[in-house]
Amino acid sequence: MASNWRSAETAQLYLNRHKIPVIWDIDTRALVRHLRNVGALRGIVATDGTPAEQLIFEAKQLPSMTGQELASRVTCGKGYGWEKGSVEVATSPWTEQMGESDAHSEARKHRVVAYDFGIKQNILRLLVDHQCEVQVVPAQTSAEDVLEMKPDGVFLSNGPGDPEPIGYAVENIRNLIGHVPVFGICLGHQLCGLALGGKTFKLKFGHHGSNHPVKNLLTEQVEITAQNHGFCVDPESLPSSKVEITHVNLNDLTNEGMRHKSLPLFSVQYHPEASPGPHDSHYLFTQFTDLMKEFAQPGSSRR
Repeated sequence: MASNWRSAETAQLYLNRHKIPVIWDIDTRALVRHLRNVGALRGIVATDGTPAEQLIFEAKQLPSMTGQELASRVTCGKGYGWEKGSVEVATSPWTEQMGESDAHSEARKHRVVAYDFGIKQNILRLLVDHQCEVQVVPAQTSAEDVLEMKPDGVFLSNGPGDPEPIGYAVENIRNLIGHVPVFGICLGHQLCGLALGGKTFKLKFGHHGSNHPVKNLLTEQVEITAQNHGFCVDPESLPSSKVEITHVNLNDLTNEGMRHKSLPLFSVQYHPEASPGPHDSHYLFTQFTDLMKEFAQPGSSRR
């Protein structure tokens, strides 16, 4: 029953109209305690009266996320350019005087190739906001084809599934490291870990939602982050002589970020592009463009 005088319809009618499934009349606290003890479980929601024993049997037949290579299922069919940013270009008397085209050319664009393992559009918008010309490519695009595009940097996107079966991506990243700056987020971070010789493992619960505290070990600052992942890079498996852990999750002390000590590569496990927020980690996109500028300098030791 609707109880507010401003109500236009009941919650039940709203949920029915939008085909949103809902469960009720269960002890949610008992369910949470059970999940905390045994970890994330597969489950089924049914509305047709199927007996619980049958639903349990069907849930057990669902494939586990471990071992599933899903990036090739969700990636784009062919490459495409992305030009839309999240903010409008601000105008000023200076830009009006020089002309719009001159003002845009004043800031050098960074050519970025973004691997699509299940990429979020707001990542692409933020890259454009940070003066990047973005070309998105399918997950299985070879490193050779990417380097032929002469990018200033390569971005490795988020995506679903277990990172370990994505061997083609790991091999491509190994062939890109040292040739061009690389920035990875979420699944891209996990693939970087594998490419650097590390291992990944499945978390008991996974990290989902907002307000996850992450400490930046380089600045000693704590960032409030949004997260959505079920796997993690084992920091003990990474070669400490080559890789530095840069971020750590303050809830469970898992690896949330790393960088190569001598080559232009860094990655984070969380989502700095989260929309509508938090936005504590937008600086990582500036860090990426700064790395591309440094790498492009004539006589740079990184080249």
